[in-house]
Amino acid sequence: MWLATATAAAKNVVGSLAAAIPPDEIDPLMSHESRSPQLARTFSSAGFGAVLVGLGLIAFELRYSLLLYRLGVAGRVVLVTCAIGFSIWGLQELIAGWWPQLSRRGFARHRSGLPMEGRAYIVVMIVLFVGALLGRSNPLLLVFALMAGPFVANAWISFVLLKRLTVQRHVPVRVMAGEPTSVELALRNNKRRLSAWVMTLRDQIVSETERLPAEVLIPRVPPSSTRTGHYRLRLMHRGRHTLGPLSISTRFPLGLVERGLTVAQTDSIIVYPRLGRLTAGWTQRLQHATDLVPQMSPRSGPFHDEFHKLREYRRGDDLRAIHWKTTARRNELMVREFRESRDRQLVVLLDPWRTARPTEQDQERTEAAISVAATICMHHLRNSRDSHLYFAVHGEPFAEWDSSVGSVESLLDLLALLVPSSSSDLARLQSAAAAHISSRARVLLVSTRPADTLRELRRSKDNGHGEGQRWFDAVQVVDLDPRRLSEIVEWRDG
Repeated sequence: MWLATATAAAKNVVGSLAAAIPPDEIDPLMSHESRSPQLARTFSSAGFGAVLVGLGLIAFELRYSLLLYRLGVAGRVVLVTCAIGFSIWGLQELIAGWWPQLSRRGFARHRSGLPMEGRAYIVVMIVLFVGALLGRSNPLLLVFALMAGPFVANAWISFVLLKRLTVQRHVPVRVMAGEPTSVELALRNNKRRLSAWVMTLRDQIVSETERLPAEVLIPRVPPSSTRTGHYRLRLMHRGRHTLGPLSISTRFPLGLVERGLTVAQTDSIIVYPRLGRLTAGWTQRLQHATDLVPQMSPRSGPFHDEFHKLREYRRGDDLRAIHWKTTARRNELMVREFRESRDRQLVVLLDPWRTARPTEQDQERTEAAISVAATICMHHLRNSRDSHLYFAVHGEPFAEWDSSVGSVESLLDLLALLVPSSSSDLARLQSAAAAHISSRARVLLVSTRPADTLRELRRSKDNGHGEGQRWFDAVQVVDLDPRRLSEIVEWRDG
């Protein structure tokens, strides 16, 4: 049985997490200093069975005194000692399963379990032992002893194989939502003479709402050597996800007993929001704020409109921009794309408002707003050169980003760790963006409640006189209605 297990392929796990962990502070490079996750509580059936067996043996002997009459006081002492050992071990397994955080402090770092084969084996042993006692049959007692030997040997060998093993996890610090990534686990055998056989490395990916398991099987690790395995991971939602702790387990050589070792090592991955591509129609509507203009320049230079590249035709492109020679050569429509050297300032404001008890649709609308805002910002940063980008969001807490002082990674980290708020205040967004609004600035407001936003903008226009009129004329609310969202962003196939 163990040989078949040893030749099995390493198991792959594809997972996705939802929900972002509220950031105490935006520090993505905290792979080993991240907040320890709350581990799931489990019920150890093996521990519960061991407690019952231990207490049952003591009660049975005290009631009927079978070993006292047959083997004397020494037999009773041996039985009671074994029963107490079973009870203590079972109680330890129950406590470690119900309070798994104790494993980080060294309590029950070594775990034991009985697979289905081991449980059936134990039942047969109990039947033989009880039959030998009740029937006073020495052959049955001999068979019981012959079966107990391999069981104890399996438990002891498994425990020895787990000694002096260390494991390291190698994970990327940042990934993009929807992109597959690989997590590598390196198992080191520090023993000098004994190999580690059939080791199963179990990992878990934890968020506030979901817990995903991952397993990697390593058939053999020679002495003083390291063997690696990996599992594939595809996280579909933004946020900080915690990996760990790890556990190493083996059933070698007979598969009757499974011994495990808990390694209190945690890492974290920051998943960026899903990014799409702005449609050609939306780009043309923002051509005064972006850098794609379908007109040629007689010569290229730092102060003129410059040819950028040839690309495939998209619905909504100007037909005058088609490059007919390349189209004829490639047998598909190709258009010329130009870069405007005089880019205009862009101000992106995000209002990820949601109710205190959001439904699934509310959460999808919020995540869509964050992804659209991230797509607009990344499109502007990629396709403009010296133009300024200002971004502000009213979440928990309020945050702002300026392209003149911040890096692209810090902007994506901010969006990845953003926690939507149920008390967003548009007035604060307006006051924060007021210093960045000029005659050459275009203001985009991405909101999950466009109807309420428009009403508040009109109210600000009516009550704010000249300043309110200026704010109302400058801002453009991005409609996130699912029926019109496809006119703004084209999502990449994931």
